Amino acid sequence: MIRLQLFTFYGKEGGVAVQTVLHFLELHHCLRHHEINTPIKITVEKLAGVWHCTPRYVKAMIRKLCELGWIEWQAGVGRGNHSVLTLCIDSDGILQDEVKERMERGDVKDAMELMSRFGGASVKEHVMSWLSEGMGFTTKTVSDRLQDTLRLPVYRTILTLDPAQLYYSFDSHIAAQIFNTLVEYDKATRTITPCLAHAWESQQQAREWIFHLRKGIMFHHGRELTARDVVFSLDRFRQNPALSQSGWLFQGIEELEAIDHVTVRIRLRESDYLFLHALSTVYASILPEEVVRQQADEFASNPVGTGPFRLVRFNEGVCILEAFPLHFRGRPHLDRVEILIFPDMEEGCLKEPDWTSVMASDGDTTGQQQEPDISAETDWCDIETLYSCCSLLVFNQWKTGPQNHPKFRQALNLMLDRQQLVADLRSDMRIPASGFHSQLPNQVDQAKASPEEIKALLEESGYGGEIVHMTSNSFHEAEAAWIKDRCASYGVNLEVVIENIIPGVNDQSVEMQFDCRLFGYIFNHDEITELELYVQPNYLLAAFDEYFAAFVKETVQAIRREPDASERQRKFDMLEEQIKESNSILILLHKKSNTCFHKSVRGVTLNAFGWLDFYKIWFQRYSNG
Repeated sequence: MIRLQLFTFYGKEGGVAVQTVLHFLELHHCLRHHEINTPIKITVEKLAGVWHCTPRYVKAMIRKLCELGWIEWQAGVGRGNHSVLTLCIDSDGILQDEVKERMERGDVKDAMELMSRFGGASVKEHVMSWLSEGMGFTTKTVSDRLQDTLRLPVYRTILTLDPAQLYYSFDSHIAAQIFNTLVEYDKATRTITPCLAHAWESQQQAREWIFHLRKGIMFHHGRELTARDVVFSLDRFRQNPALSQSGWLFQGIEELEAIDHVTVRIRLRESDYLFLHALSTVYASILPEEVVRQQADEFASNPVGTGPFRLVRFNEGVCILEAFPLHFRGRPHLDRVEILIFPDMEEGCLKEPDWTSVMASDGDTTGQQQEPDISAETDWCDIETLYSCCSLLVFNQWKTGPQNHPKFRQALNLMLDRQQLVADLRSDMRIPASGFHSQLPNQVDQAKASPEEIKALLEESGYGGEIVHMTSNSFHEAEAAWIKDRCASYGVNLEVVIENIIPGVNDQSVEMQFDCRLFGYIFNHDEITELELYVQPNYLLAAFDEYFAAFVKETVQAIRREPDASERQRKFDMLEEQIKESNSILILLHKKSNTCFHKSVRGVTLNAFGWLDFYKIWFQRYSNG
């Protein structure tokens, strides 16, 4: 069975003018208390107020609506006299058609705003059902060839696709489809594997690195990648330290050199046995030099890379990727990925996709994947994953307030019962946490204290009812609300602000106004992501006082200079224990995820960002079963 695609984002010719439809919807909304086919006394002047236009324009629009048969009009005799207007049709069908039309053009945001403004419950239900039918894996014929498309909704905004400025996991996931790095990290084997570079070697105790590039690698705009692009991409971080919070990964570079067309030499200031791993991160994606220089302000929304998919459309409502046929590893099996962006819609509003669908329950997490659970009695497969996506409450030590006192932080740590938090959220996608890395629920042993002991700690801290300002993002809004209520039950006045900003990048001044911050951090089971947590300014840095900040910096440098992996892990464990002892960061929850897919969809794996790897998915149309 092949289900034809219900809609595509190509646009349409003809049809009723958008402005005419909008004016009718505004008119119908204004007269919503009047029944259809019932004459209504009204003046041209009142319609001019409804449509915010001149009387002359009103008369032209009335003629147009009458020609369409949507209204009837009997003009009043004499200036200022009432005319008679009759609504001939209901607006629901017109609204539904207009919403679908805008969706088909890819104007998802405008379509949703129109539905929210004019649509009643029945219209919203109809549109949601129509949208749901179009989600998942679909196939249609284009130029006599079958085109496989994966369409999925996301309930978040894509902020940037410039690899240097990435912060949220979904942005990183999309960027990873568009770009490639010199090398890749295989989380299953915990080894570095070739990518744009087919070979490399290091000298002088990991201070000098030479990379040999594959020949014939093409950018999406048609030019071959060269060593100069590698030098430019990595040198962006050195030349402009304010460009990225991830620049710390490459600040140790002392010299970059394109030896020839396909060979790059990189010299570091000191030994770094994790440098190769740093080059596997999406931040180190290789970009076309001339495109970035010529389109610096637009590159974040119109990027060009060498990845398996190229970006063909990106706005507030939709992100569309198409397979890049010249990819050096071969084109993807999927032809097209259409991502509908619904930042103001709650998950679950769309019904379960059709049998050909591929869906993930939570895209903000990542971790160790289990084998699919395939039952002979069902056509559906499940992957349940225990992830190391940690929700963290970080106290700002750079600002004076109650959060500076160790007893206050200890009291909050005890009052925030992780088991109770999970129970009250009523979510089987979360488990209590006692450390950065995921554990089974029965391994979590949180210290307990009576309400009297917790209140005594608050008194010892000198807390006198001051407002404690907490910021978080929409992904953790439910947790933030629970924490606020829990604190209130102990007399702690917590004020919560929900904003989807990139702390330290797009609004550092705002971020530093808060006493604590709740956010999620993904541990990809590798050392670089753990280093990032300690070093990158937009994560834990605000929780470190001057002494501990110096200790962290010294330990991180020692980790990067250390060739032995077990010794590096010992140093990581020491840092985590010191943080937990100070309660400067409270580790609250881990997340797990279920991925559900039909058995006809093959190649389903979760990548390092906890999302379905678009490159590997393919659709089995026929079988002998």
